[in-house]
Amino acid sequence: MHVLRRNKWIKYLFTGPAFILYSYFIIVATGQTVYYSFTKWKGLGSPTFQGVNNYLKLFQTEDFYIVMRNNLMGLVLALIIQLSLGLIFAYLIYRTVRGMRLFRSLSFVPVVMSGAAVALMFSLILDGNLGPLNQVLKSMGLNSWARNWLSDPEIIFYAILFPMIYQFIGQYIIIMLAGMQSIPEEIIESAQIDGANSFKVFTRIVVPSQVDIILMCAIMITSGSFRAFEHSYVMTLGYSLRGAFLGVYMYITTFQLNNFGRGSALAIIILVCSLLFTKILQRVARRYEY
Repeated sequence: MHVLRRNKWIKYLFTGPAFILYSYFIIVATGQTVYYSFTKWKGLGSPTFQGVNNYLKLFQTEDFYIVMRNNLMGLVLALIIQLSLGLIFAYLIYRTVRGMRLFRSLSFVPVVMSGAAVALMFSLILDGNLGPLNQVLKSMGLNSWARNWLSDPEIIFYAILFPMIYQFIGQYIIIMLAGMQSIPEEIIESAQIDGANSFKVFTRIVVPSQVDIILMCAIMITSGSFRAFEHSYVMTLGYSLRGAFLGVYMYITTFQLNNFGRGSALAIIILVCSLLFTKILQRVARRYEY
């Protein structure tokens, strides 16, 4: 009995610090953000409570709908492109006999790079005057295709979304590849003996067996889309909301306009949207499991 009681205190001793840190940096910080979202505060002095005025002002501004549309469009495109290409490339690597480890490592290299570094690299590539992309297009006689990629309001959103999708697609390739490697090899060999080609193996065996993995990746993409910040801010420095996401808009509102109350309201909107879309995907996942 004494040993059990001592083990109980040891358990609290090791889990206590982690619980305290989590409570302070997550629970308490979230509660403070919720409170500040109902106040008028510039970061100094005492905040003034003003109810839901910050939320109403946001819903009445065009800028909010521009960045919200960017977030939703980015989420849809990321789900379509990253899931489909991730699944296809994972299958190609899975069926590769030689060089599998090399291709697996190369696909994951962009993921471990800093988002700011990737954004800076693409900023140089897409530079309208000296960027190599325009230089290559002009050398091929495609002068009409050259653009000011990071200043054209019709193109800037896609120019920023591309490096975001490019950097993290390797993460989902590795996750799906791990799921495919758990498929018993006897199943695929039996299908091939019965005359199934690679396409039929992919569509009738691999994809149905990876539904839960695909839905898990979709949840990760959803949460990541609402946390997008580095690429958009580094490539535009916050000067163009046409290429901005909610995270950049929150940063500009809070630290450049010194409106901490409205910035906190944006943070709560990001949190609610992330939880809402994640909950929807979890319901879809449970339906497929059923």
